[in-house]
Amino acid sequence: MQSLYPVISALGVGVAVALVAQFTKGRSVTRRFVLGFVAALAVGAGFAVARPQFELFAFERSDDYAWSIVRGRMIAQDPVLLDVFALDPAIETDLRKGLLPILREQRGGMNDPAMLQAVAKAAASTFRSKVMPVAQRGSDDAVAAWGDGTVATLLAFRTVSDEACADYAMTGVNRTSPNLRVDAALSARQRAMVAAYKSSDPGNKLPSGEELGAAYEHARTLAQPPFEEADMAAFRDLKDQPKARQCDLMLRLFGAIDRLPLREKAAIYRTIMANG
Repeated sequence: MQSLYPVISALGVGVAVALVAQFTKGRSVTRRFVLGFVAALAVGAGFAVARPQFELFAFERSDDYAWSIVRGRMIAQDPVLLDVFALDPAIETDLRKGLLPILREQRGGMNDPAMLQAVAKAAASTFRSKVMPVAQRGSDDAVAAWGDGTVATLLAFRTVSDEACADYAMTGVNRTSPNLRVDAALSARQRAMVAAYKSSDPGNKLPSGEELGAAYEHARTLAQPPFEEADMAAFRDLKDQPKARQCDLMLRLFGAIDRLPLREKAAIYRTIMANG
């Protein structure tokens, strides 16, 4: 429907010019040309003014039209989504089902903070339910590669603010306004997640509690700077810590995990995927 509007506009202009030509027979060529030109401008302007209302009307009433608009804008911002949608048609179907009611209800611009948070929450829900359960069984290399992007992503959020860094570290949801560095980091993680999904094997199991505990204990010894007793106490009450403290502790933790041997690193990141 979006692509038809220019065609309809052009047809409208053509009909207007034809009607002017029909009703001005017998007048001079110059006069007919001027009248035709004025008619074309007037009709073209009318269609241009009406287009937003036409598109809003169509957006409210046609799911296919509305999704074509939303999908196009999302992919323009993050082309990796094409690879994500190609993994399983159910991913796009679920995302469409979650996003369209939000966009229609709030009717805000995509830069509106409330809209961004609602969209990010819906998208995160789709990824947790449709993508992560498969990606968590990816190869050790692929799962570890996905996890290795965590530090770069948190650092990107920290360039926005400590609050943005802490919020993403604690929730995994992007609630910031569009930001080139953040968007690039998140796209890189999505590419890694696609690779983990494609390498999925039912034989790749979650680690046991003992294995996971040993991996975290090993990571603790690799932290830079080393974790002190006050840091460990802060982890036990992390949600109540100041935002800057949350950001710093999570950066140090994931930096330590990145220094682990592959199998231990994959064990931790596999569990993080499973827990959403």
